[in-house]
Amino acid sequence: MPTETLLTVPDRWEQVCEGEGKAALESVLPAVLATRRWFGGKGRTIRSVRIGETIPIPSRSKTAILCFLRVEYGDGMEETYLLPLAAAFGAPAEQVRRECPVAVVAGIRIRQGVRDEAGLLYDALWDPAVARSLLEAMGEGLSFNGAAGTVKATCTGAYARLVNGGAALDPSVMKSEQSNTSVAFGGRMILKLYRRLGSGVNPDLEIGRALTRANFPYIPPVAGTLEYFKESEEPVTLALLQGFVRNEGDAWRHSLEALDRFFMRIGEGEAPPPARDAKTSLLQLAREEYPKSARRLIGLYLQSAERLGQRTAELHLALSQVADDPAFAPEPLTAAYQDARYGSMVQLTRQALALLRARMAQFPESRQVDVRRVLELEPVIERAFASFRSLRASVPRIRCHGDYHLGQVLCTGSDFMIIDFEGEPARSLAERRMKHPAVLDVAGMVRSFQYAPFAFLDGRRDGVTMARDTPTSSSEAWARFWCDWSSAAFLKAYLGIAEGAHFWPRAEADAALLLDAYLLEKALYELIYELSNRPDWATIPLRGLLEALGNR
Repeated sequence: MPTETLLTVPDRWEQVCEGEGKAALESVLPAVLATRRWFGGKGRTIRSVRIGETIPIPSRSKTAILCFLRVEYGDGMEETYLLPLAAAFGAPAEQVRRECPVAVVAGIRIRQGVRDEAGLLYDALWDPAVARSLLEAMGEGLSFNGAAGTVKATCTGAYARLVNGGAALDPSVMKSEQSNTSVAFGGRMILKLYRRLGSGVNPDLEIGRALTRANFPYIPPVAGTLEYFKESEEPVTLALLQGFVRNEGDAWRHSLEALDRFFMRIGEGEAPPPARDAKTSLLQLAREEYPKSARRLIGLYLQSAERLGQRTAELHLALSQVADDPAFAPEPLTAAYQDARYGSMVQLTRQALALLRARMAQFPESRQVDVRRVLELEPVIERAFASFRSLRASVPRIRCHGDYHLGQVLCTGSDFMIIDFEGEPARSLAERRMKHPAVLDVAGMVRSFQYAPFAFLDGRRDGVTMARDTPTSSSEAWARFWCDWSSAAFLKAYLGIAEGAHFWPRAEADAALLLDAYLLEKALYELIYELSNRPDWATIPLRGLLEALGNR
């Protein structure tokens, strides 16, 4: 956001949230939001941005204001975003401009008689003093009042252990900002500020708190939270404090590195094994012995995939056994749930295929035949979802991760830690708190295994060096071989724990039908996301759709 935008207030900077100052700030906020990575409405027309509740958060050296922004779009829909604001003047303002320009919101000028004071209005989370004040507020259980409601800070038993006297807790905003903004404190804790807000407890907090109470060892423990309370309304989760996980990167990067080794091991001219028979499901493949070629070429990654399958099943077991909380009590797979999900699946299909039809010209000519083939297979997609709708089986629904993939798992060396329980960002908070068959998470991770080798071949490698400069004619066949056996390894270990547990379908045919439907739904979701945000990645979910539909 250019700092030439200048807001003028008469006496103090906080007046940008009042009267004329408020109106002036609201006029520049649409352009500000468009530059923020965490803003989810970039592809939509913003009709207006209005500042709703404002809550001062005092710190030792300054005051920040939590601003609730009501964003109204051209289609009449609304969303609420959280923007903490602070101001700096003189040398500190220049320091903000120089060291964290991404935090700048606008220039600000305070009229003081014949002499004006010029400075900057900026995102307060980038200020170490403000970040520390939020951390301390949780430890002390402080509350902050606004005009309509109250922000309450709380902590869990993990807080004191993680703070450990408060030494070396210098805050630093993490660079991996996406839909939220996170601040690391001295390698001990992470404060995650949620940007898009919704009424009701955020599942990231709800699930994290339940698993922390259950001493589940494969998540970062919840240490504290900020919540907004308003009379007669559900609480709104503003921020979550968790333990910091020392890690070697996420499982996505770990997989890309494994793929680099995989392609290096393939001998020059070595022909890939025959493709998996379309009649052989991944669940069936998981019951087979690994072929020698998989052990030789995929190597130790098979063990990593097995470990991840084991941890995933243990997660589902823990989530299905949370006692004395109806939000976690298993529920049956009902016709009402299936009808609602079916309607969502059909709507998703139509949206994805309409977008695919409109963007066909963006694909290379070699892939446009695949686009036409997917469009022709719309009736097959609808039949797959109709089978999901008509399934009559005793399948429990439990609380799940909801957006489970390799990027949501951190590698700690010999094990994994599971993070980010918010659910799919595009869904409403109510949808993200729903219970589902555990197969939903399984399908998400399998799709991630299917995504990785093709992302690698297409050059989407996050800095991982490729073994060969260009893919060979057999590279795609080898990629399918890798994702088949990596997925099978994950499922082999998962089923070793899940089969026989109360949350898993009793009949393999029911599990296979659910897995097929959720895999197809996930690929359509990915297609919309890639076409809207990273069109050069769209060939990956396109391949996934063709493979899923070909198997039918």
